[in-house]
Amino acid sequence: MAHSEPSREQQAQLHQRIVQEDPIAFAELCEKALDHLVLFLRAQFPQQSSHQQEQTAIDCLLSYQRRPAQFNPKKLSLLAFLRMAARYDMMNAIDKHRRHSQRITSLDDPTTLLRLPGDDTLNEHIAFDEWLHEHTDLSFQEILELLDAELDEEEKQMMFLMMEGVRESRPYAELLGFTDDDDASQRKEVKRAKDRLNKKLRRFGQRIDRE
Repeated sequence: MAHSEPSREQQAQLHQRIVQEDPIAFAELCEKALDHLVLFLRAQFPQQSSHQQEQTAIDCLLSYQRRPAQFNPKKLSLLAFLRMAARYDMMNAIDKHRRHSQRITSLDDPTTLLRLPGDDTLNEHIAFDEWLHEHTDLSFQEILELLDAELDEEEKQMMFLMMEGVRESRPYAELLGFTDDDDASQRKEVKRAKDRLNKKLRRFGQRIDRE
């Protein structure tokens, strides 16, 4: 979806205007983001009604308007944040009773492990927030706050690159300080770093499940 988005800088500027209560800024965001979110939810949840998709997108934007400070433009783009929030809101709306009654109590179960994020990228499988949601009653914002306390700054930046769908090794190598290595060494070191992060995220999910 990145090809249809305003630049990250433009999104950050729009966010700042909303924080400063610019009277037209939120209307501008809705004009740019509402259809974008509806199309995103339609692609991710085609089984849901168009009304549910549209209402979830609207509610997501209104929730952001009420608490714009929950978004940190240094971590990821505004539209990426809104997509994450909209997915989480939609999952909350889908058959909540069934998910609660079938809640899995052990993340060590082989069937459960198949649902965990892969070692390559969290975004590719769109699994990280969905996985956590299956095993906790925490809100989307509470999970972000817990993660913020759990991860160091480098790990946070890696996670957000992954959630943005960045697949190339170079941005990770620049973050990790491997730019002087050859391409093969960069890919090897980046994979090791991703593996370590994913293991840490799995332990984080297990701890949430037990609480």
